[in-house]
Amino acid sequence: MTTIPAYPSYNPRKKRLITKGYKALAARDFTLAARCFGLALLLDSSDKSARIGVLIADIAQDFPKKAEIFTELYQILLASAPRAQQDTIQTQMLDILREFDASLNHISKAVEKEDSLESEQLNGIAYKDFTKLCKAKGFKEVFENLIFSTKIIFTERDDFHQFLKDLIRYGFKQVALSYIEEMPQVAYSKEIQEILKQC
Repeated sequence: MTTIPAYPSYNPRKKRLITKGYKALAARDFTLAARCFGLALLLDSSDKSARIGVLIADIAQDFPKKAEIFTELYQILLASAPRAQQDTIQTQMLDILREFDASLNHISKAVEKEDSLESEQLNGIAYKDFTKLCKAKGFKEVFENLIFSTKIIFTERDDFHQFLKDLIRYGFKQVALSYIEEMPQVAYSKEIQEILKQC
């Protein structure tokens, strides 16, 4: 007597969600894609196609072009291989996506370490560390404690803009104005002009 291997039961709702998820990826609606794949995984947590989809949707939040490439690669591999090899292809694709994600984490940690070292060398504090202190003790207290002894180091223009807005909000309009006056006129963006109106 031969036994037939058990296959996961066919679930039309799961299949519809996965199909909708890949269509959403193609339409660059990454939030909808992630939701569809997440719901499909609730129905069957072992579904590799849904797991691949949710990883691609996650990557797409920061790297939409890479996500498109991964989606196309996955579709091409599936279309060109016999159905019997589908599981192998999905396993390989999951490995590729996990490796990409691990590489990003490694790079991100290296950049954070570099930012931290740079802040120490410049005898200053990185803006993100400054904001952490502000959450714990409040902007006004932290700023007053650091104003004469420590430089705040910005790596993003938006962070600097937010800092200027916070200065104004907490009653340091003159300080915000002096920061802006030290900037070259060429650097005056629309955002800076809006902030100037509040001073």
